Amino acid sequence: MTERRLLYAVLAAALVVGFFLTQFRVHPDARPIGTPEDIASLLDREDVNVLFLLVDTLRADRLGAYGYDRPTSPTIDHLARTGVRFANHLSQSSWTKTSMASIWTAMYPNRTGILRFDNALPDGATMPAEILRDGGFVTAGIWRNGWVAPTFGFQQGFDVYHRPEIGASIHSVRRDSKNPYAKIEGSDQDAVDGAIEFLRSYKDERFFLYVHFMDAHQYLSDEESAIFGTTYSDLYDNSVHWTDRQVAAILAALDQYGLRDETLVVIASDHGEAFLEHGNEGHAKDLHREVVRTPWILSFPFSLEEGIVVDAQSENVDLWPTVLDLVGQGRMEGADGRSRVPEMLTAAGLESPEPVGPPRPSFAELDRSWGKADLESSPLIAVTTGNWRYMRGFGPGSGAKLFDLTADPLEKKDLLAEVGAPLDTAEFEAEVEGYLDSPEPAWRKDVGRVELDDMQKGQLRAIGYAID
Repeated sequence: MTERRLLYAVLAAALVVGFFLTQFRVHPDARPIGTPEDIASLLDREDVNVLFLLVDTLRADRLGAYGYDRPTSPTIDHLARTGVRFANHLSQSSWTKTSMASIWTAMYPNRTGILRFDNALPDGATMPAEILRDGGFVTAGIWRNGWVAPTFGFQQGFDVYHRPEIGASIHSVRRDSKNPYAKIEGSDQDAVDGAIEFLRSYKDERFFLYVHFMDAHQYLSDEESAIFGTTYSDLYDNSVHWTDRQVAAILAALDQYGLRDETLVVIASDHGEAFLEHGNEGHAKDLHREVVRTPWILSFPFSLEEGIVVDAQSENVDLWPTVLDLVGQGRMEGADGRSRVPEMLTAAGLESPEPVGPPRPSFAELDRSWGKADLESSPLIAVTTGNWRYMRGFGPGSGAKLFDLTADPLEKKDLLAEVGAPLDTAEFEAEVEGYLDSPEPAWRKDVGRVELDDMQKGQLRAIGYAID
């Protein structure tokens, strides 16, 4: 190789390295090094804040921490490597409102009754923000998805519950004709600006801050983040990369205000997204793996040199029982979910003060008529137990499917559709019937149906939902 060619090769390599350092940089981690023993002692501290980052429409398998080969999420991956990652985590629905009601109440969808587009949580439902506010936290929620608007009861317990003002448009591929999903104004940068202002204002008080990111739902990214291509799937990956940078911006603000070593960061999602794996695009249409397998990551006020991985199946109903347990704020009455602190400590090689609970089935539900006021309910229920996943429909499109998750983790082979001896589904049917017969909370009778005006319907249609 001539000297000139060698020089060109060196320059090219430097450009590539520079590109990746720019695109996939991780904000420096200034937290002190901690140990698993420090997790158990969190509840004894009186300075731990809670930052809940809900990334709408985020599939677990599109993050490096969950095995994805594209570098979409360097910041989130770092939090997983230095905290706790729940490896087999499921949401309770593939539609935001039903899923978020289960997250906030720690109850399954059949018990919350939040299944249709006009259902709203009643005042009698106890929300984590109420528990934390009563425990002395300043509570704030910043949201951009209309399904979690105050109209539907999701503001309960928040001192401030705010839809951010629309800032300057980002230079984005969002207006490309190939991206039909980005229809609401603004971006998650607006939510980040609001979050940073909250941190600046309340840095001297104990707080709970909830930020609901929306741009992965919209396949939105800026030019710097749009590096993976132009197919729908590529646009989605670009948006995950963009969202990861928004997470980094909030972490940088925690550092700026001296809050990183006082804050428990929780990352989760309401549901995933489909790319024709089972004939559907988007979500809120079925309950297959691609729309219900979501991430759950806990990042502590300290960094673990070896992150903890909890392999046991977990669910979104477990999220708040776990977080409240960690910060010493009690338990949620009537919860279906349970604290996963015992599994975390056991996975770290420690003895847990409380025993690890026995394996249990996980449930998800979607009323396929959720957006049609004039149609009868058409629920689809999925139960995951051990290595089996069973889905049963009721009403139009009823029927059942069964998948062996060990042999078929992507749910491509419906065993009930195979030719041969019929399989016994009695055990799974019993689980479904037990789910349907679960006692309702006292406030369930007050779940009402709110009247949406044309503006509210328009805002929900703008994010891609058909409502009649």
